[in-house]
Amino acid sequence: MDLNKMMMDYLAEEGFRPHETPFGIAFKYEGINFLYFNDPEDEQYFRLMMPAIFEVTEDNEETIMRVMNDVNGNIKVVKLYTMDMENEDGKTKETSVWVAFEILADSTPELSDIVPRAIGLLKGARVAFLAKLEEVADH
Repeated sequence: MDLNKMMMDYLAEEGFRPHETPFGIAFKYEGINFLYFNDPEDEQYFRLMMPAIFEVTEDNEETIMRVMNDVNGNIKVVKLYTMDMENEDGKTKETSVWVAFEILADSTPELSDIVPRAIGLLKGARVAFLAKLEEVADH
């Protein structure tokens, strides 16, 4: 099973206009960026991500961690975490919150069942994170 090829084919068939990046397969849905990561050492590992949904700074890091923990405990299958990325200049590092949908696919995954549900859960986790962050900021 080549899950990476299956994902690329599925996305193209569904009109997502996917393209390969150094990180995996990138595509947009409803104006939101998504990345599918291929793990060549585990062909059943399926990880779809919504990258960089919120910037983390020294001022908001503690609040971000509390809010991510809350969302992680309340939404199944997805998890939020921070990731450091270099800016285009290659010198400056930026930390942001990413949302991941991770499962172990069986040997004949039905991507038409998995991908829409994954996208929905990722979007829901993003909404929950931003709402909780706003709620915490209002107190």
